[in-house]
Amino acid sequence: MVKAGHVQCVPAHGPSNTLLNNKSPKFLLMLSFTQCPMSLPLKRQLELPKPEPKRKKAEHSVREAEAQRPAGFWDNLSQIWLTKKALRELDRRNTHQRPHVIEPYRPITRQISAERRKNVVAYAPEFLSSCKPDCLDRVRRFARHGGPDLSDLRNFRQDRIPLYFKMPKRPLADTTPSSVTRSKRSSQSTGAYSLGFEQHLIDHFVYPHGYEYPDDRIPEKPSNWDQINNVLDQSRGSLSPSKFGDEEFRQFERANTYATSEKKITKIIESLEGGSDDRTIGGDYPFGNFRPLTDGTIPSAKPDHFHGSRPEELNGRIRDELNDIIIPSTAASRPMLPNYFLEIKTPDQSAAVAKRQACYDGALGARAMQSLQSFWVNPVYDNNAFTITSTYHDGTLKLYTSHPTAPSCPESQPEYFMTQLNGWNMTGNLKTFREGATAYRNARDWAKEKRKEFIEAANTRFLGPKPQSVPSSLSGGTITSTVEVAVIDSDISTNSDEAEYLDAQFSFKDFRASKSAD
Repeated sequence: MVKAGHVQCVPAHGPSNTLLNNKSPKFLLMLSFTQCPMSLPLKRQLELPKPEPKRKKAEHSVREAEAQRPAGFWDNLSQIWLTKKALRELDRRNTHQRPHVIEPYRPITRQISAERRKNVVAYAPEFLSSCKPDCLDRVRRFARHGGPDLSDLRNFRQDRIPLYFKMPKRPLADTTPSSVTRSKRSSQSTGAYSLGFEQHLIDHFVYPHGYEYPDDRIPEKPSNWDQINNVLDQSRGSLSPSKFGDEEFRQFERANTYATSEKKITKIIESLEGGSDDRTIGGDYPFGNFRPLTDGTIPSAKPDHFHGSRPEELNGRIRDELNDIIIPSTAASRPMLPNYFLEIKTPDQSAAVAKRQACYDGALGARAMQSLQSFWVNPVYDNNAFTITSTYHDGTLKLYTSHPTAPSCPESQPEYFMTQLNGWNMTGNLKTFREGATAYRNARDWAKEKRKEFIEAANTRFLGPKPQSVPSSLSGGTITSTVEVAVIDSDISTNSDEAEYLDAQFSFKDFRASKSAD
């Protein structure tokens, strides 16, 4: 039972049974004597500290900040697509051009209504709805005789002002355009990576897969296309029938089915990776240290998953020289020189958005690799791809290359091209999963070997005598490497926590000791 100002405990037997038969849970508070040894005043209860509401994740504010594109982004687009973001920008500009005048709130009284009846012309529907029966009879008789002569009112325009309307629930000052909130979905599908974002990349010479020039020319594939495809097809012992069978495939299918949000994709990533060196893995944080790839009006890239190298592998002077090109994060311990990316989307999200994100990621990785490749030598544009991006959406895995080409003129900038390698239906059957996972892991290890090759070459050039001119081995625009491409299966079991994954804390042990051959 409940008394005013107090909460009284009721035993779980005796009189409480009668109250239970009342079936009124709103007015019944059942507590055992052991749980409530004494009665507390209601006022004291209200003074008790309430649990703090859960704070929204910082990612939500980041997403909203990313959605606020500067005006220059829209002004510089060669073509503006009809998207929600574009319409909001149009509304914003129209609102600034026509400032809203806030009228003081004035309640509608009988006197105001009488004044409006004298000064405002009432239209027929409003007038007839307020007429009494005898008035309606007079109107009908008047209409049967032809009504009034309205020839002098032709082409006369007057804004419609309703004679009768309901009093607003809140003052007009609260309904200004600046205070109107729009309903927004939490999906990122049409947010920062819309068609306008893709057009922005194209305008700045970053071309997604499938792009064609205005004269219908198709961009060329990278020169090492055949070499990369040969690497993808090499078999891996970790995916042999003895190590990955029907049970493991069923677990992957289950993980794919229940991956209803981007926070539940860990199992999918683990199945694709098969185990790798966590010290060179990062993801789910913005590349805030990178120099803008375009004009600075788009948000920093934020890949879901990527592979890079440990910072201590590269000479510190070189890291300082190429800081904002090869080091993506301001946290010094996180991986540098990313050249292998994964963007993953749930079934109800957009595959097109994943592709645009991968195109953006790949261009940043290709720029980083080309800058390190050209360190202390003339800029190298050999039309080779040393960056791999991948997308996963609703069971479909796709791999792409990203490679730069030389600027068409001295005043221009390099062009970056995204080219698809292949695609696999990972949930089709065990065979297609093995094929896709094999290609994914081989591409990952190949990208690692390229990072190692470029780092060793840059360290050697820096520690050796400063070159007076381009070495003969580099005069043709390519690096002559003594490192053979060797795909090594690094599928090892890892038990890193989330902090290890995001911060990628490193030790100074030989990173090659963690690799295990097939």
